[in-house]
Amino acid sequence: MTVLHSSISGVAYPDDIELLKEIYDDLCEKRGFHCGSPAAEDLARAAMDLFAQGEVDENEIRDNLETYLGRRSAASEMLRERGSGR
Repeated sequence: MTVLHSSISGVAYPDDIELLKEIYDDLCEKRGFHCGSPAAEDLARAAMDLFAQGEVDENEIRDNLETYLGRRSAASEMLRERGSGR
């Protein structure tokens, strides 16, 4: 487990960016998100938001992003079902 730097100024150090990218790449691969897709951009934004809010633990970031993606997926499915009249 890697712990990111904690910066009061919100600055992300190179090691922080590298770890956030590893998390991002892993989750994109698991979910089949293509680089530059709206889903990938949303994931990147969510990862940076977590870091900016002070979340610096790798496992917590991964868990929070998995939960976030799960909720977004469930919400999207509900909208599709409503749109199809199911």
